[in-house]
Amino acid sequence: MTDLAVPPRFLEDVYQAASECNKCSLCQAVCPTYVTNPVEWETARGRVSLIRDAIEGRLELRDIAEGPLSTCLTCDNCVAACAPRVPTALIVSRARMELHEQEGHPPGQSFAFRSILPRPGRLRFLHRLSRAAQVTGLHALARRTGVTRWLGPAGALMEHVGPLPRHTAYKRARSLPEVTQPVRGRVGFLMCCYQNLAMPQATEATMRVLLANGFEVEVPQLACSGLPAKSLGDREAMTSMAVASVDVLRDLKVDMLAGDVASCTAHYKQYDTILAADPTHAVDAQRVAQRTVLATELLADAGQRAELGPLRWRVAIDEPCSLPIDGTTRSAARQLLADVPRLEIVPLGEAAMCCGGPGMYFHEQPERSRSILERKFEHVVASGAEVLVTENVSCLVQLRNGAARYAPGVRVMHVFEVLSESMQTAQRRSAILPE
Repeated sequence: MTDLAVPPRFLEDVYQAASECNKCSLCQAVCPTYVTNPVEWETARGRVSLIRDAIEGRLELRDIAEGPLSTCLTCDNCVAACAPRVPTALIVSRARMELHEQEGHPPGQSFAFRSILPRPGRLRFLHRLSRAAQVTGLHALARRTGVTRWLGPAGALMEHVGPLPRHTAYKRARSLPEVTQPVRGRVGFLMCCYQNLAMPQATEATMRVLLANGFEVEVPQLACSGLPAKSLGDREAMTSMAVASVDVLRDLKVDMLAGDVASCTAHYKQYDTILAADPTHAVDAQRVAQRTVLATELLADAGQRAELGPLRWRVAIDEPCSLPIDGTTRSAARQLLADVPRLEIVPLGEAAMCCGGPGMYFHEQPERSRSILERKFEHVVASGAEVLVTENVSCLVQLRNGAARYAPGVRVMHVFEVLSESMQTAQRRSAILPE
């Protein structure tokens, strides 16, 4: 424990943790922003030191809003190299929350967090609106004429994600096959609102693989989990969305809750902490957190029962930075893919390094995001992989943009898309070569 000589003005909950940084500099080598822009405040120790200075009154949070607070990816890659395990992402997120409580929230961000993301109906409307723009050609026209650049974050997201698939993951869930007997468990599926719209084929693949492996899948209607609000420092919106999710999930008759987006699933597992002070929701939030598991971990622990066919692919595995640093979760995808016949898993340098794509980072910090992404694909190209696999929606979108720019021959897939393709190969072989 560190002796705290100055009483904290705010952020008492993270002050002790911020004071435990021993300034050893080991975070420098593993920080994505520092390795592409080597200045001191890009490191975890630099950010934490400045936040502690603000807590103790030597400067104001507004003084470090641009740079130290805004450029952090909150990936926590630094924690793996940190002897005292200083939770940099938590400290930065809490500092952002405190800053917004002092200075107020950007109006557009507040509108999104309070009027759009918490309401599934409005998300469906936006999907229909976007699809209409695509069908009529307005989407392509807006990109060609540069109109999207005038739309701020919304336009940037349109360009980053590209055309949306016709059917959302929720709609695809209505036509799933029956569960393969015997049933091993009943799963409540934690649908990510972003993946539901942008990468629904990945979630459909996840649900099909779970069903083929004996897990019944129930899909509750959820809005946003609140993760974007946490990342951007809106504690009120984060808490409100957590409450709404708990209200939906509390009476769900399932054995467990599972998600296929690493960041959102990790956020659900933090509900017990987020709602600990809420007397109405604390117990249910704890139950949600305790029952939540990442789909890859669930299937790796249970073992795959569905028949897998050969895939003659060279695959590299990108590890989303939202995966836990310790434990077996980071190895779950590799374990599952190792079961696929003929699949070759090749090593990827800096596999755990962030790709520069969380949230709206690609729009708010475009130069840093591109530099980090380019460094990622230098390793991908060096690996010789034909397929790059991940399990997080922001990573999927960012890496597909990176592949288009730096490695056009590389496919970017969700781990469950690979498993689904292997299952389909087995089914085709069975049809051609019956026993």
